[in-house]
Amino acid sequence: MIYLDTSALIKRFVNEKGSPLVQSLMRQSEPVATAKIAYAEIFAGFARKFREGHLPKAPYALACRQLERDWQSYLRVELQDDVLFLARDLIQRHPLRGFDAVHLASALSLKNALSEGITFAAADARLLRAAAAEGLEVLNVETARAP
Repeated sequence: MIYLDTSALIKRFVNEKGSPLVQSLMRQSEPVATAKIAYAEIFAGFARKFREGHLPKAPYALACRQLERDWQSYLRVELQDDVLFLARDLIQRHPLRGFDAVHLASALSLKNALSEGITFAAADARLLRAAAAEGLEVLNVETARAP
């Protein structure tokens, strides 16, 4: 299973460095998971790019529609207390921002629940180092090559 944090998943909808690899991952038959918080984070990212002039009106509207269309197809990890407590512990072990810790905790919780390997994909080197230290296979979507 592949877990995409917000920095990776947004590349599915907005063309930027790493988008070809994310597009390739999305075409595979492997399930895609993310935390439910990614929904708000991605919309915030779209809106910021639009306000700053990096995403014109038509592509902005298209990205929003595509996210709405695709959202139900992802395995979405709920923000339960166990995920929050694990995020707290991860913050104490690694230099993580709050939502990054929630993404990592979500992926680790999913790995434990499913008893299967998870590839953690992101575009944040610090988050990827923490994920690797926690035993996840990692994929930097901005530096890895698309198959």
